[in-house]
Amino acid sequence: MLQNTPDSRVHVIATLSTFRQEWQEAADGKSLIETEGNVGLILADLVNSFGLSTHEQSVVLGPELFVEMREVLSMPSRN
Repeated sequence: MLQNTPDSRVHVIATLSTFRQEWQEAADGKSLIETEGNVGLILADLVNSFGLSTHEQSVVLGPELFVEMREVLSMPSRN
């Protein structure tokens, strides 16, 4: 289990704040409350933002979502 230290709290707050800022930019000024998003991809963004290891990502996401996330992230961009 992770220890609750001042440094870990600062890291969590900074990571979540950056995550929120990225979503605000993507929402282009629209309310985040009214912004729709894919929960699976949001969770994938979070585990990546926290820099979790592959094993930690699998634990957080569960085996099915973890496999789906890996498949989505390995697909070429459609842009």
